[in-house]
Amino acid sequence: MNYPFFFDSKNSLNLFGLEENFKFISSLYLSHNLPKVLMFSGNKGSGKSTLINHFLFSIFDAENYNIDKFYLSKNSLFLNQFKNDIFSNIIYISGADFKSVKVEDIRNLKSKILQSSIINKDRFIIFDDIDLFNPNSLNALLKIIEEPTKKNFFLLINNKSKPLLETIKSRALEIKVILNESQRLAIIDKLVTFFKLELILEPKSSLLTPGNFVKFNHICREYNIIPTNDFLENLSLLLNLYKKNKDILFINLAFFIADSYFKNLKDQNLFKNNKIYEIKNYIFDNLNKFMLYNINQNSLINAVNNKLNYE
Repeated sequence: MNYPFFFDSKNSLNLFGLEENFKFISSLYLSHNLPKVLMFSGNKGSGKSTLINHFLFSIFDAENYNIDKFYLSKNSLFLNQFKNDIFSNIIYISGADFKSVKVEDIRNLKSKILQSSIINKDRFIIFDDIDLFNPNSLNALLKIIEEPTKKNFFLLINNKSKPLLETIKSRALEIKVILNESQRLAIIDKLVTFFKLELILEPKSSLLTPGNFVKFNHICREYNIIPTNDFLENLSLLLNLYKKNKDILFINLAFFIADSYFKNLKDQNLFKNNKIYEIKNYIFDNLNKFMLYNINQNSLINAVNNKLNYE
C-alpha cells in the first residue's frame, strides 16, 4: 500500500513536541558526554524516530538545521542521502530484519560497523523495534554494543510491546518519550494543521499516540471506515485489508477500534465490567491468532459474532 510521504519519520522536517528531549541529548553530545548506548522508550507513534532523526539532522547538516525552530530546510543535500540509507555515518537496522538472525548476519553487521566512514565524524547505528528481536537477536545485539569503537554510538528504539532484557537496559541511558494528555493533543493539533488533515477520528481518544492518529485517520479516510459504525463490519474490512496488503497497521487499527467499541459498551453499562474484559480479551486473543496462524477470517468473524450475541 502506498502511504502519504508524512508516514515516514524521515520526511518529518519539523519536530512537533519533544523539544526538551532534543535539547537534552544535544547538550550531552555537544559537551562530549553522550553515552555510547541510548535507548528511546515509549509507545509506538510517540515520536521517538522523529526525535532521533532531528538529532542527526542537527549533527550532520547543521548548516540547514534551524536549532531554534527545530526544522530542517528542504534544501538539505544530506536529506536525500539519509532518506535513501546511503549516508555512511548512519546505519539503520529494523527489528523485523533481526527476527531470524544468523551468525553470518552478525559478522556482516560487525564488519559494516568497523568500516571507515566517508566523513571523519561519529557514526550512529540505529536499532529500531528492539522489542521485536528474538532472544538470539538480543544476545547478538548485546555482543555488538559491548564492543563499541571510539566513534560509534548505538541508538535503540523500544516500543514497549513486551519486557526487554535487563542486560540490554542496564547498558543504555534510557530516554523516556512520554506524552501527557495536553502534549499529545497539542502535537496532534499541529500535525492536523500542518498536513491539512481531514479528521475522521476523534483526537481526544487517549489510546492514540500522535503517529498512530495520523496513520489510522488516513486509513479510515481512504477506506471509508467510520469507527462508530457496525463493529463487525469494520473488523471484517480491516481483516480483508490485512490479508491483501500484509500491513500490520490494519491489525493495529482493528485493535484500536475494538478497544474503543468495548470502552463505549462500558460507558453505557451494557455489560458488567468483568464480562466486557472477558469478551475483549477473547477477541484480542483471536486477532493475535489470526496473524500468527493465518486462520480463516470468516471463522474469526463468526466466532466473534457468536461470542457477542451469546453474552
